Amino acid sequence: PAASLKNLVLVAGHAVYTGVDYSEANKEASWFLKEYQKVNGEAQSFVDHIRLGVEEAALDPDALLLFSGGQTRRAAGPRSEGLSYWVVAEAANWFEHPEVRNRTFTEEHARDSFENLLFSLCRFYELAGHYPETITVISYTLKEARFRTLHREAVRWPAEYFRFVGTPVPPEAKGAKEGEGRTVASFAADPYGCGGELLAKRLRRDPFAVGPIHPSRCPEMRSLLGYCGPDLFPGKLPWSGL
Repeated sequence: PAASLKNLVLVAGHAVYTGVDYSEANKEASWFLKEYQKVNGEAQSFVDHIRLGVEEAALDPDALLLFSGGQTRRAAGPRSEGLSYWVVAEAANWFEHPEVRNRTFTEEHARDSFENLLFSLCRFYELAGHYPETITVISYTLKEARFRTLHREAVRWPAEYFRFVGTPVPPEAKGAKEGEGRTVASFAADPYGCGGELLAKRLRRDPFAVGPIHPSRCPEMRSLLGYCGPDLFPGKLPWSGL
């Protein structure tokens, strides 16, 4: 459905929408939030990421926009973060860029930031029949080093074809910096999230047993999707020639 599109704009999801009125997406009560997320400005930051994704895609007619995130919260029901973001964009009339709607899709398996990137590469292939030429990731600036260095290197994506667009975490988000430090340390030791707390977190964030994206959707990524280890994946990748 998207064979002509060349570039990936990826918005990493952070929460599931549980409200009834999608025009109230900037209110914390509309989202299922963990305790640490229950701060003023958190919901607005989700809307900002959605808007930034749409604006980035609007600037590039060759861009495919993906909202990424799985069914991560049992209490929120079997709704995904990716679909939540898509419907918020729809309710906002695509932030005055309705032409982006037909180039926007969801990735609904990811359970953490590494899977946001990894599974979105697979999803892009599934939709376009080829891999992207460039990637733009939208998230919190606090997570830029995690995406730009650890995750990008883990999938061996070339730095010159990778962009990051971020927003600050809400000022009241206490402990965010410390939490990010712990997550970065975990991924530095275990880049593919195969064990310890990273694996435990993935299992907790899959209460409906959706599981990871299936390698049959992107056969050339099969080995990477199944790879574990502290060292970088050594095999051949379809974007090795970029």
